[in-house]
Amino acid sequence: MNTHLTRDSALRVADNYKNKYNLSGNILEEIEHTITFHDEFDSVNGPVWLIIVKIKPHELCVENEYTIVVSDKEEVVKYIIDPNGHCFCPHLE
Repeated sequence: MNTHLTRDSALRVADNYKNKYNLSGNILEEIEHTITFHDEFDSVNGPVWLIIVKIKPHELCVENEYTIVVSDKEEVVKYIIDPNGHCFCPHLE
């Protein structure tokens, strides 16, 4: 499958977004499943890159990570899935 983004460029898009909106956590590049490519995902039109960001556990969160969803076609972050599975878009707030 042809992609617009490489693994490294998808990582850069996510990291730049995380920094721009002062989002917490760390993207762990060395973990094999931290960055995954999918032909389709949820309501995104076209393939996506899912980038897992590890965060400190919090009593109100079920998980200790969130996911940044990057559109391969548009080369932008579409939204974030928070530790409880809710979607939000800091760039739209």
